[in-house]
This record gives sequence, C-alpha cells and structure tokens, in this order.
Amino acid sequence: MFFIVWGSRGRNKEISAGKFYCPDCGDYRAYKKIAVTRWFTLYWIPLFPMGKPVGEYVECGSCKSTFNERVLEMDPKAASEKFEAAFSIAAKRVMFKMALADGEIDQSEIDTITQAFANITKREIDPADIAAELEAAKSDTRPVAEYLRGVAAGLNDTGKELVLRSAIAVAKADGHIDDTEVVEMHQLAFALDFPKAYANGIFMEEGVPPITRSAA
Repeated sequence: MFFIVWGSRGRNKEISAGKFYCPDCGDYRAYKKIAVTRWFTLYWIPLFPMGKPVGEYVECGSCKSTFNERVLEMDPKAASEKFEAAFSIAAKRVMFKMALADGEIDQSEIDTITQAFANITKREIDPADIAAELEAAKSDTRPVAEYLRGVAAGLNDTGKELVLRSAIAVAKADGHIDDTEVVEMHQLAFALDFPKAYANGIFMEEGVPPITRSAA
C-alpha cells in the first residue's frame, strides 16, 4: 500500500536585525526579528509557503529570549533622558515663577533656586541660563499651576514631589511665606494631581499652611 505523507510546519526567517533593550538581560543587545510562515510539506520536506507569515517575534542575540515585537518600542535610556529634560525645564520654570509670586525676586531666592536645582538634577544652572529663565518666567503670564498642568504628565511621582518641595524652598528663601505664595503652592499641588492628604503631609513637613478646600 502506498501512502502520501503531507502536512505543514512553521519555518522561521530573519527579516530584520538591530539593537534593542532586552528586558531579560537588562541592557542593550543585538536582536533578530523573525517571521514565522507555514509551509506545505510532502514527506516532511517543505515545498512552498502557505500564505502570509502567521506571526513575528524578536529574539535576543545574547540570552536567546523571545519577545513580542512591541519590545522594540522600549528604550529606558531615551525615556529617562526625556523625563530628565522635561523635569529640568519644569523645575526651573516653577521655581522662578514661585519666586516671582510676591512680585519681586531677591538674591537669596536666586541662590535657593540655584542650590535646589543642583540638588534635584545633580547639575548646576549656567549663570547665563538664570537670567534667561528669569526673563522667560516674567514673560510667561500663566499662573504656575496652569503652566505645570501642561508638563505634569511627563513627571513621575518622585519628580512631582521634588518640584513641589523645590517651589516651597524658594518661597521660604526670603524668610517668610506670604498668602499669595501659599495660594500658589496649593494650586501647584492640585496641578501636580497630588491627593489632598499627601500634599498636606508635605506642607506640614515644610511648615506651610495646609490645603483646606478641594481643587476648583
């Protein structure tokens, strides 16, 4: 009796290659992107593909782990750099606008801004940048909370708390906090989307009157 043995099986084909961040290795590695296609087989010999690829995956060249192709969109280093840039800009603008909340800014507040910025970003403000940022803060007529609502989404919880504490430090730099500055800080906390209790915990630690109302 004569039997014809036929069927199908998957065959892999490399369709691209490059470098990516491997979650399993925890670092950047070479990868291959593989397409899987079903092939018709006769006596277990693949003869021709049966339509389009049925799937694709990414294989790490080092650990050989495989991932969904969406892993190629991951780039922790780029994401971190983007966050740091957004945070740096937001921190400077908020601190200068906070210092201007009472209508004036003195050297003690500028010194506090410089020190606070160095503490939270681990780098110093260029002296020329201070003058430029001060002018930008003056010309930006938006309330600090309105400005911050536009950038808060790019900050994580740690970044948000650092921005708030930095603003408080600037407000305290001249030795007192007036009512205008308190209102600005409360609005800043709302703009950062802090829960009221969490924000008040920070304010109590910093000696700032707590929020007693809900966000508008």
